[in-house]
Amino acid sequence: MDSMHRSRGFLSPLTTFNHLEENLENHGSVPTENFETYYRYLERVREEYKERAIEDVRHALAYDLDEIQRQGEKYMDHVMAYIDDDTVEDEITGREQEPDEKFLRDVEEKLDVPGDRKDDFRQEVANWVSRRAREGEPFEPQDNDRLRRALERKLWEDKKHNINFSALVSSGELDDDERNAWVDALEEQGYSTEGAKEVLEFAGAEVAKAEMEE
Repeated sequence: MDSMHRSRGFLSPLTTFNHLEENLENHGSVPTENFETYYRYLERVREEYKERAIEDVRHALAYDLDEIQRQGEKYMDHVMAYIDDDTVEDEITGREQEPDEKFLRDVEEKLDVPGDRKDDFRQEVANWVSRRAREGEPFEPQDNDRLRRALERKLWEDKKHNINFSALVSSGELDDDERNAWVDALEEQGYSTEGAKEVLEFAGAEVAKAEMEE
């Protein structure tokens, strides 16, 4: 890598991809017949990186532990009522009502759980909760990987319409406190400060493009 990249203090995946693509054919030790294969590898890795970067940025923008806990408790209340053929108390009116099937499916579809497998998934989560209760452990949805991912993705769907995606790629449009909060959230996932800023701009542009196409 040249001095410009070294001066930034970190080596990012995007910089590495660009360097490899720009210099692959100039590297004397790589046989010409391997170029096409290596370019396919780079394309595949770029796509995987894009998916992971977007997932990390979504997590940073939408993650709210208190809301995940609240949504998780609501999900389990309705799941247990569904399994026991019982009713659940409405959060607003206090009246007894049937389990909210739309809410349950909104959560489950974030994991691509098909309708004919919903009972299996609900029973699986109910068994997990019961096992934790027997062990004296509290219900914390973030400790169940599948349930956590489903709730995070639902929270993202609920919040994304209030996010200014164009601001992610234009620092002049974004409040410093808000950007810093997102950078902090990415640092908690293992990013460096500069890496967090770069992935915000990269994934922000990809997410903005995807949202505009919907």
